[in-house]
Amino acid sequence: MRHMLALKFIDAVAKAGSIRAAAETMAITPSALNRRILSVEEELGIEIFERHSLGVRLNSAGELFIQHIRAQMADLERVRSRIADLSGVRLGHVRIATTRGVGANLLPDLIQNYRAQFPGVTFSINTHRRTEVERQLHNLDADIAIVFQPVRLADMHTLIHIQQDIHCILSPDHPLAKRKILRLVDCLEHNPLLPPRGSGVRELVEAAAVKKGLNCTPAVEADDASLLMNLAYRSGGVAFSYPHADGKSAEDGLLRVPLHSGEIDPGFLFVGQLHKRTLPVAASKFVEELRKALDS
Repeated sequence: MRHMLALKFIDAVAKAGSIRAAAETMAITPSALNRRILSVEEELGIEIFERHSLGVRLNSAGELFIQHIRAQMADLERVRSRIADLSGVRLGHVRIATTRGVGANLLPDLIQNYRAQFPGVTFSINTHRRTEVERQLHNLDADIAIVFQPVRLADMHTLIHIQQDIHCILSPDHPLAKRKILRLVDCLEHNPLLPPRGSGVRELVEAAAVKKGLNCTPAVEADDASLLMNLAYRSGGVAFSYPHADGKSAEDGLLRVPLHSGEIDPGFLFVGQLHKRTLPVAASKFVEELRKALDS
Protein backbone atom coordinates (compact mmCIF):
# COMPACT_ATOMS: atom_id res chain seq x y z
CA MET A 1 0.00 0.00 0.00
CA ARG A 2 2.97 2.34 0.57
CA HIS A 3 3.90 1.72 -3.07
CA MET A 4 0.38 2.66 -4.16
CA LEU A 5 0.53 5.82 -2.08
CA ALA A 6 3.68 6.88 -3.91
CA LEU A 7 1.90 6.30 -7.21
CA LYS A 8 -1.04 8.42 -6.03
CA PHE A 9 1.39 11.22 -5.22
CA ILE A 10 2.82 11.09 -8.73
CA ASP A 11 -0.67 11.08 -10.25
CA ALA A 12 -1.58 14.15 -8.18
CA VAL A 13 1.53 16.03 -9.34
CA ALA A 14 0.83 15.11 -12.98
CA LYS A 15 -2.71 16.49 -12.71
CA ALA A 16 -1.73 19.63 -10.81
CA GLY A 17 1.36 20.44 -12.89
CA SER A 18 3.04 21.65 -9.71
CA ILE A 19 4.60 19.93 -6.72
CA ARG A 20 3.45 22.70 -4.39
CA ALA A 21 -0.16 22.58 -5.63
CA ALA A 22 -0.25 18.77 -5.42
CA ALA A 23 1.24 18.85 -1.91
CA GLU A 24 -1.62 21.05 -0.73
CA THR A 25 -4.24 18.58 -1.95
CA MET A 26 -2.37 15.52 -0.61
CA ALA A 27 -1.62 16.93 2.89
CA ILE A 28 2.15 16.60 2.56
CA THR A 29 4.95 19.17 2.46
CA PRO A 30 6.36 20.07 -0.99
CA SER A 31 9.86 18.95 0.05
CA ALA A 32 8.59 15.57 1.23
CA LEU A 33 6.57 15.14 -1.97
CA ASN A 34 9.58 16.03 -4.08
CA ARG A 35 11.63 13.39 -2.23
CA ARG A 36 8.95 10.80 -3.03
CA ILE A 37 9.14 11.67 -6.72
CA LEU A 38 12.93 11.55 -6.76
CA SER A 39 12.82 8.17 -5.02
CA VAL A 40 10.50 6.73 -7.68
CA GLU A 41 12.61 8.21 -10.47
CA GLU A 42 15.73 6.68 -8.88
CA GLU A 43 13.99 3.30 -8.68
CA LEU A 44 12.95 3.54 -12.34
CA GLY A 45 16.39 4.78 -13.38
CA ILE A 46 14.90 7.62 -15.44
CA GLU A 47 13.28 11.00 -14.87
CA ILE A 48 9.52 11.14 -15.45
CA PHE A 49 9.01 14.89 -14.93
CA GLU A 50 10.49 17.89 -16.68
CA ARG A 51 11.13 20.71 -14.20
CA HIS A 52 10.55 24.27 -15.42
CA SER A 53 10.00 27.70 -13.90
CA LEU A 54 6.20 27.35 -13.66
CA GLY A 55 6.14 23.83 -12.25
CA VAL A 56 6.57 20.34 -13.67
CA ARG A 57 5.18 18.34 -16.55
CA LEU A 58 5.42 14.71 -17.60
CA ASN A 59 8.01 13.81 -20.21
CA SER A 60 7.44 10.96 -22.68
CA ALA A 61 8.59 8.34 -20.14
CA GLY A 62 6.31 9.93 -17.56
CA GLU A 63 3.32 9.78 -19.92
CA LEU A 64 3.89 6.06 -20.29
CA PHE A 65 4.37 5.57 -16.55
CA ILE A 66 1.24 7.54 -15.61
CA GLN A 67 -0.88 5.19 -17.75
CA HIS A 68 0.60 2.30 -15.77
CA ILE A 69 -0.18 4.08 -12.49
CA ARG A 70 -3.79 4.79 -13.41
CA ALA A 71 -4.33 1.25 -14.62
CA GLN A 72 -2.98 -0.12 -11.32
CA MET A 73 -5.16 2.23 -9.28
CA ALA A 74 -8.23 1.30 -11.31
CA ASP A 75 -7.48 -2.43 -10.93
CA LEU A 76 -7.02 -2.04 -7.17
CA GLU A 77 -10.37 -0.30 -6.88
CA ARG A 78 -12.03 -3.06 -8.90
CA VAL A 79 -10.54 -5.80 -6.68
CA ARG A 80 -11.46 -3.98 -3.47
CA SER A 81 -15.01 -3.55 -4.72
CA ARG A 82 -15.28 -7.26 -5.58
CA ILE A 83 -13.94 -8.31 -2.18
CA ALA A 84 -16.48 -6.05 -0.50
CA ASP A 85 -19.23 -7.52 -2.68
CA LEU A 86 -18.28 -11.05 -1.63
CA SER A 87 -18.61 -10.08 2.02
CA GLY A 88 -22.09 -8.70 1.46
CA VAL A 89 -21.04 -5.13 2.20
CA ARG A 90 -21.13 -2.89 -0.87
CA LEU A 91 -18.13 -0.58 -0.80
CA GLY A 92 -16.27 1.28 -3.48
CA HIS A 93 -15.87 4.54 -5.32
CA VAL A 94 -17.63 5.40 -8.60
CA ARG A 95 -15.96 7.95 -10.88
CA ILE A 96 -18.22 9.59 -13.46
CA ALA A 97 -17.27 11.90 -16.32
CA THR A 98 -20.13 13.84 -17.87
CA THR A 99 -21.21 17.24 -19.11
CA ARG A 100 -22.63 19.94 -16.86
CA GLY A 101 -26.26 19.77 -17.98
CA VAL A 102 -26.54 15.98 -17.83
CA GLY A 103 -24.75 15.69 -14.50
CA ALA A 104 -26.79 18.38 -12.78
CA ASN A 105 -30.18 16.99 -13.78
CA LEU A 106 -29.80 13.24 -14.21
CA LEU A 107 -27.47 12.22 -11.39
CA PRO A 108 -28.53 13.76 -8.03
CA ASP A 109 -31.63 11.61 -7.43
CA LEU A 110 -29.91 8.48 -8.75
CA ILE A 111 -26.91 8.90 -6.49
CA GLN A 112 -29.06 9.70 -3.47
CA ASN A 113 -31.15 6.56 -4.01
CA TYR A 114 -28.09 4.38 -4.63
CA ARG A 115 -26.30 5.60 -1.50
CA ALA A 116 -29.46 5.02 0.54
CA GLN A 117 -29.02 1.32 -0.31
CA PHE A 118 -25.20 1.27 -0.20
CA PRO A 119 -23.92 4.09 2.02
CA GLY A 120 -20.38 2.73 1.80
CA VAL A 121 -20.13 3.73 -1.86
CA THR A 122 -18.77 7.19 -2.64
CA PHE A 123 -18.86 9.14 -5.91
CA SER A 124 -16.77 11.68 -7.76
CA ILE A 125 -18.43 13.51 -10.65
CA ASN A 126 -16.29 15.60 -12.97
CA THR A 127 -17.92 17.70 -15.66
CA HIS A 128 -16.15 18.45 -18.94
CA ARG A 129 -16.84 19.73 -22.39
CA ARG A 130 -18.43 17.09 -24.57
CA THR A 131 -15.19 16.64 -26.51
CA GLU A 132 -13.28 15.81 -23.31
CA VAL A 133 -15.65 13.33 -21.63
CA GLU A 134 -14.49 10.25 -23.53
CA ARG A 135 -10.85 11.22 -22.96
CA GLN A 136 -11.42 10.72 -19.22
CA LEU A 137 -12.13 7.04 -19.88
CA HIS A 138 -9.02 6.68 -22.03
CA ASN A 139 -6.88 8.31 -19.31
CA LEU A 140 -8.45 6.03 -16.66
CA ASP A 141 -9.69 9.11 -14.78
CA ALA A 142 -13.30 7.85 -14.92
CA ASP A 143 -15.09 4.52 -14.67
CA ILE A 144 -18.10 5.54 -16.73
CA ALA A 145 -18.89 8.39 -19.11
CA ILE A 146 -22.33 9.89 -19.64
CA VAL A 147 -22.51 12.11 -22.72
CA PHE A 148 -25.05 13.39 -25.23
CA GLN A 149 -23.94 12.87 -28.83
CA PRO A 150 -20.41 11.50 -28.26
CA VAL A 151 -17.77 12.85 -30.61
CA ARG A 152 -16.21 9.46 -31.21
CA LEU A 153 -16.93 5.97 -29.95
CA ALA A 154 -13.59 4.30 -30.79
CA ASP A 155 -12.46 3.85 -27.17
CA MET A 156 -15.88 3.62 -25.52
CA HIS A 157 -17.86 0.44 -25.00
CA THR A 158 -21.51 1.49 -25.02
CA LEU A 159 -23.49 0.28 -22.01
CA ILE A 160 -26.65 2.32 -22.55
CA HIS A 161 -27.93 4.57 -25.30
CA ILE A 162 -31.31 6.25 -25.36
CA GLN A 163 -32.94 8.55 -27.89
CA GLN A 164 -33.47 12.17 -26.89
CA ASP A 165 -35.82 14.41 -28.89
CA ILE A 166 -34.94 18.09 -29.02
CA HIS A 167 -37.60 20.49 -27.74
CA CYS A 168 -37.92 24.25 -27.31
CA ILE A 169 -37.98 26.11 -24.02
CA LEU A 170 -40.05 29.29 -23.77
CA SER A 171 -41.43 31.66 -21.19
CA PRO A 172 -45.25 31.56 -20.79
CA ASP A 173 -45.60 35.05 -22.29
CA HIS A 174 -43.49 34.31 -25.39
CA PRO A 175 -45.28 34.95 -28.74
CA LEU A 176 -44.94 31.23 -29.58
CA ALA A 177 -46.07 29.97 -26.18
CA LYS A 178 -49.68 29.26 -27.22
CA ARG A 179 -48.65 26.82 -29.92
CA LYS A 180 -48.77 23.13 -29.09
CA ILE A 181 -45.99 22.27 -31.50
CA LEU A 182 -43.34 24.39 -33.21
CA ARG A 183 -41.35 24.63 -36.42
CA LEU A 184 -37.65 25.40 -36.45
CA VAL A 185 -38.05 28.46 -38.67
CA ASP A 186 -40.29 30.11 -36.06
CA CYS A 187 -37.85 29.39 -33.24
CA LEU A 188 -34.86 30.79 -35.13
CA GLU A 189 -36.78 34.00 -35.88
CA HIS A 190 -37.47 34.66 -32.16
CA ASN A 191 -34.07 35.25 -30.52
CA PRO A 192 -32.58 31.74 -30.49
CA LEU A 193 -30.47 30.99 -27.40
CA LEU A 194 -27.85 28.37 -28.20
CA PRO A 195 -24.93 26.57 -26.60
CA PRO A 196 -21.54 27.06 -28.31
CA ARG A 197 -20.40 25.17 -31.38
CA GLY A 198 -19.11 21.76 -30.40
CA SER A 199 -22.08 20.94 -28.18
CA GLY A 200 -24.45 18.14 -29.23
CA VAL A 201 -27.57 20.33 -29.19
CA ARG A 202 -25.92 23.06 -31.29
CA GLU A 203 -24.78 20.53 -33.90
CA LEU A 204 -28.28 19.07 -34.25
CA VAL A 205 -29.95 22.49 -34.51
CA GLU A 206 -27.39 23.77 -37.02
CA ALA A 207 -27.61 20.61 -39.14
CA ALA A 208 -31.40 21.00 -39.33
CA ALA A 209 -31.05 24.70 -40.20
CA VAL A 210 -28.59 23.95 -43.01
CA LYS A 211 -31.01 21.39 -44.51
CA LYS A 212 -33.78 23.97 -44.51
CA GLY A 213 -31.62 26.89 -45.63
CA LEU A 214 -32.28 28.82 -42.41
CA ASN A 215 -30.12 31.37 -40.63
CA CYS A 216 -28.93 29.90 -37.31
CA THR A 217 -27.20 32.90 -35.75
CA PRO A 218 -27.89 32.87 -31.98
CA ALA A 219 -29.13 35.98 -30.22
CA VAL A 220 -27.12 34.75 -27.23
CA GLU A 221 -24.55 31.96 -27.09
CA ALA A 222 -23.50 30.49 -23.72
CA ASP A 223 -22.00 27.23 -22.42
CA ASP A 224 -24.15 27.34 -19.27
CA ALA A 225 -27.54 25.67 -19.75
CA SER A 226 -28.98 27.30 -16.62
CA LEU A 227 -28.04 30.73 -17.97
CA LEU A 228 -29.81 30.00 -21.25
CA MET A 229 -32.93 28.88 -19.33
CA ASN A 230 -32.91 32.09 -17.33
CA LEU A 231 -32.53 34.12 -20.50
CA ALA A 232 -35.47 32.27 -22.06
CA TYR A 233 -37.56 33.15 -19.03
CA ARG A 234 -36.47 36.80 -18.80
CA SER A 235 -35.72 37.91 -22.34
CA GLY A 236 -38.32 36.06 -24.38
CA GLY A 237 -35.81 34.03 -26.38
CA VAL A 238 -36.07 30.39 -27.42
CA ALA A 239 -33.70 27.84 -25.93
CA PHE A 240 -33.26 24.22 -27.07
CA SER A 241 -32.76 21.17 -24.88
CA TYR A 242 -33.44 17.45 -24.47
CA PRO A 243 -35.21 15.63 -21.60
CA HIS A 244 -32.26 14.38 -19.54
CA ALA A 245 -30.50 17.75 -19.59
CA ASP A 246 -33.64 19.68 -18.77
CA GLY A 247 -34.56 18.60 -15.25
CA LYS A 248 -37.91 17.30 -14.07
CA SER A 249 -39.45 20.34 -12.47
CA ALA A 250 -41.89 22.79 -14.02
CA GLU A 251 -41.41 25.12 -11.07
CA ASP A 252 -39.07 27.30 -13.12
CA GLY A 253 -42.14 28.64 -14.95
CA LEU A 254 -40.83 27.66 -18.41
CA LEU A 255 -42.72 25.80 -21.11
CA ARG A 256 -41.29 22.77 -22.91
CA VAL A 257 -42.75 22.70 -26.43
CA PRO A 258 -42.03 19.88 -28.91
CA LEU A 259 -41.04 20.41 -32.52
CA HIS A 260 -42.83 18.95 -35.53
CA SER A 261 -41.62 15.48 -36.46
CA GLY A 262 -38.56 15.67 -38.67
CA GLU A 263 -37.73 19.29 -37.84
CA ILE A 264 -34.56 18.32 -35.94
CA ASP A 265 -33.05 14.84 -35.89
CA PRO A 266 -33.08 13.28 -32.41
CA GLY A 267 -29.84 12.85 -30.49
CA PHE A 268 -28.72 10.01 -28.25
CA LEU A 269 -27.56 9.95 -24.65
CA PHE A 270 -24.74 7.42 -24.19
CA VAL A 271 -23.40 5.74 -21.09
CA GLY A 272 -20.14 3.91 -21.65
CA GLN A 273 -16.94 2.48 -20.23
CA LEU A 274 -13.48 1.96 -21.67
CA HIS A 275 -13.20 -0.95 -24.10
CA LYS A 276 -11.86 -4.20 -22.58
CA ARG A 277 -12.02 -2.88 -19.02
CA THR A 278 -13.93 -4.60 -16.23
CA LEU A 279 -15.84 -2.14 -14.10
CA PRO A 280 -15.58 -2.21 -10.30
CA VAL A 281 -18.66 -3.81 -8.74
CA ALA A 282 -19.96 -0.53 -7.32
CA ALA A 283 -19.75 1.17 -10.72
CA SER A 284 -21.32 -1.80 -12.48
CA LYS A 285 -24.24 -1.86 -10.04
CA PHE A 286 -24.72 1.89 -10.45
CA VAL A 287 -24.91 1.48 -14.24
CA GLU A 288 -27.75 -1.00 -13.72
CA GLU A 289 -29.62 1.52 -11.58
CA LEU A 290 -28.97 4.16 -14.23
CA ARG A 291 -30.34 1.82 -16.91
CA LYS A 292 -33.56 1.28 -14.93
CA ALA A 293 -34.01 5.02 -14.46
CA LEU A 294 -33.49 5.80 -18.14
CA ASP A 295 -35.76 2.97 -19.26
CA SER A 296 -38.54 4.28 -17.07
